[in-house]
Amino acid sequence: MASLVEKNDFPRVLGPIFLGLMAVTGVFARGLVNGFYALLALWGVLYLLTAKKKWWLPTSPLPSKYLWGLGLYLGVTLLTTLTGSDYGRGLAHLGNVAYLLAGLPLAWLALSQSPGLIRWLVPLYGLGLLVVGVVTFQQAGFGLACVRAKASLGILELGAVLSQLVPLIVGAWAVAHQRRDRLAQGYYAGALILAMVALQTNCTRIALICVPVLTLMTLWAHRDAFSLFVRLALLVAIIVAAVPVLSNQRIVDRFQEMTEETGNYNNEVRFNHWRQGWRVFQGHPLLGVGPRAIPNAPPVEHPLYPELAKRERPKYYHAHQVFLTILAESGLVGLAGFLALHLAPILILWPYRRDRDPQRRLWVWGAFVVALQLGLNGLTDSVFTLKPLMYVYWVVTGAALWVTSQPPGVGGSSPAQAKS
Repeated sequence: MASLVEKNDFPRVLGPIFLGLMAVTGVFARGLVNGFYALLALWGVLYLLTAKKKWWLPTSPLPSKYLWGLGLYLGVTLLTTLTGSDYGRGLAHLGNVAYLLAGLPLAWLALSQSPGLIRWLVPLYGLGLLVVGVVTFQQAGFGLACVRAKASLGILELGAVLSQLVPLIVGAWAVAHQRRDRLAQGYYAGALILAMVALQTNCTRIALICVPVLTLMTLWAHRDAFSLFVRLALLVAIIVAAVPVLSNQRIVDRFQEMTEETGNYNNEVRFNHWRQGWRVFQGHPLLGVGPRAIPNAPPVEHPLYPELAKRERPKYYHAHQVFLTILAESGLVGLAGFLALHLAPILILWPYRRDRDPQRRLWVWGAFVVALQLGLNGLTDSVFTLKPLMYVYWVVTGAALWVTSQPPGVGGSSPAQAKS
């Protein structure tokens, strides 16, 4: 960094600094991560406008397949906005989505300016998990009760971010184990232990499903790093970690609620919005009713909560599910654009899933994890524009695309190896 300052090129490193601060705060502080993302976006605009080289002719362009997916999605969203029933809300939605989608190009640009940052992103995410674990432990105490902890994010947001980052940190631990980096192993193990505290006190059901499923997938991807003895030890560790969760009666009760066909308000609200989303899609199957223009579902008749039906209700709402929301808002055309946006990076990264460089494989599988997490979480909630989730999603995906576009070995060393 000193050499950059001497060359009067310090503004070049501001973006990477903001990206690193996003990684730390994105786990536990909604206001801070939003602020750092805004600063990153501002830096990106100013850097591109003042760069000596023409920004439309970058030396390391984004993959064309991703750009096609991005362009198709944005084009489809604009089309369904113009054909929808509420232009104002649709255009506002398009602006919000475009702002979030800028996260991947911004991460790409920041990494292009400071390639060494790639070695520190995962440790910074681990630091965020350490902080959120401490924060939620202070909230829940030694009882580790299901208090619906949210740090300074939100209940759903914290659960989503934990689902994304716990498997990524498990992958980093596996890479450190393979390289026999004991210091890094201890650091990531500590982050994971405190993340488990946050997971149990947050007790979001989809997170409690996603974390073990995606963690096992990550361990499988890095299976060549472990001997048979270590694999057995990991199995025992997973069982031990599951005991306090499965013995927490409040968590057990939350899962039992999912089987209640009647009498559970949360279930009935979800089913009501799902039915409404499906009805809207059936009435507008090709282009939907327009982004953010789904009429709110009729009030749920619930004998235990009659006052809820009397509350003032918003005119529009989502279908409480990502795919139903896309179908109702943008129809089959919108779903095709949505799938193109998310499948394009996966198709680009798929050939690298068995990359011999553990660090590159870590990012590739990290990108797979965040995509699967979005799909699983999207089955129960409309989370596509949930900001903390999207920050992690696009930064991790952008880092994976950037790493695999570089010559072998770039960004593939750990901080300790970089010094040696």
